[in-house]
Amino acid sequence: MKGAWVGAGLMLALVCQTTLVPEVGGSGVPVDLVLVVVISVAIASGPSAGMWAGAAGGLLQDGLSGGVIGVGGLVKTLVGHAAGHVGAYFMVARWWHRFLVFFFGSVAHAGCFIGIYSLLSATKPMSSYRAVLIQAAVNAVLGVIMAIGLQIAPSVLERRRLRRRWPTR
Repeated sequence: MKGAWVGAGLMLALVCQTTLVPEVGGSGVPVDLVLVVVISVAIASGPSAGMWAGAAGGLLQDGLSGGVIGVGGLVKTLVGHAAGHVGAYFMVARWWHRFLVFFFGSVAHAGCFIGIYSLLSATKPMSSYRAVLIQAAVNAVLGVIMAIGLQIAPSVLERRRLRRRWPTR
């Protein structure tokens, strides 16, 4: 059942990344929602789940982006596995701990992605340190918001269910 939720989260992130994000923020929106979902899965479920979510999400994103297929899958797999190890070996409970994991995971993703693309092509990769840091910060903020929302949602839904069951007078 957990795999179905991860798949649904990846599909929702892909749909939002390809349709809603360019419409809301323009063409240069510095966010990678698939990476945010991969790191969230890795923190919650460990390195193996992060690795599989990264592979699936990265390959799907590669197929939709029109770039070299496999680069995003490889990089998201590595970042998902590393974030899963950080989540397993360290206590990632507070919001700023999660912020740091999302931030440094995004920086590592950008570094590996630019590095692999620079090895594959003769052209210089078009990215700056400023753009990488902005994307990492945006990914970290969205990741923390999503993590807090997923942490609060079950208790809110339970209270709502109990209120419907026992009407007050």
